[in-house]
Amino acid sequence: MEQESVPAPKKRLTAVGKTARMKRIFARLNEGWAYDEIAREERLTARRVRQIVTEVLDRREVDGDSAHALLQLGRLGPALRAAGEAVAGGDVRAIAPLVKVLDRLDRYQKTARTSRADHKRIRMPASDKIVVGELMRRLRQSVAQEMAAESDAQPMAEAEP
Repeated sequence: MEQESVPAPKKRLTAVGKTARMKRIFARLNEGWAYDEIAREERLTARRVRQIVTEVLDRREVDGDSAHALLQLGRLGPALRAAGEAVAGGDVRAIAPLVKVLDRLDRYQKTARTSRADHKRIRMPASDKIVVGELMRRLRQSVAQEMAAESDAQPMAEAEP
């Protein structure tokens, strides 16, 4: 006679375990993971991950505009690097995403700067400035090379006597 194996019941998470899971979920969201990817890693359903996020956000105090802008500035750094490197590598499809990221950076820097009570200027981290400067140098260089290639490819009109 065959015995059917009954799966062992899941162990319930303790408060510490729930807090750790919530931190992992939000860390992954900040990294740009989708709900279904997070659910797969946490062995949950995407619906449950959304519920956890909603519960945490409902309990949270609303941050001021400045705090939100600073958070968004931090989150845009990886997107800026990725889009900039793609453009510098010659991928013209990445120009639109790069412009969008730069637009968002401008918007959030303006919000962070104007809404701070002490009116201290919010500055982009030095590492991001270096990355942006290098990307802009590469972009100018690739545009110059393309323009030179186009001018070499076009036959020069002969001057009439």
